Amino acid sequence: MDKTVYFLSTSHQRSLIALGWAKKLSVQDWSFKSAGWQETADRDLSVLAMKELCIDISSFPRGQAELPCLKQASVIVKIQDTEFDEDILLPSELEDKVICWDLPNPRKRSRDKLEEWARYQEICDEIAMKVKSLNTFLTGFN
Repeated sequence: MDKTVYFLSTSHQRSLIALGWAKKLSVQDWSFKSAGWQETADRDLSVLAMKELCIDISSFPRGQAELPCLKQASVIVKIQDTEFDEDILLPSELEDKVICWDLPNPRKRSRDKLEEWARYQEICDEIAMKVKSLNTFLTGFN
């Protein structure tokens, strides 16, 4: 039976990027999903930044996190900017399977669209390194 990693970010932008990188991993018996804590209409810059890296996330489903899905996940990766994002408050029963990644929110840390675009390019690289280190964790997961 497959184990599931659920990437969760405040607006779904960073979790989609993480999902794109995770799909490049070669770990057996693991599946990957993503969602946003809040609904967001715009994901253009995350899609464009990943497209620059030849990873197409434009067709990935988007939506808000649902508690039943989170309960079924083996690992939940909570991606949030602890300085700028609203806290993602998960039920205490999920605490044992949560990994927290404190990563900048490009939208909230930018003064204009050009700076936001540059920050999305940077966050793609940061998330790639986090996902790569997650690979080792998943390989040893029981």
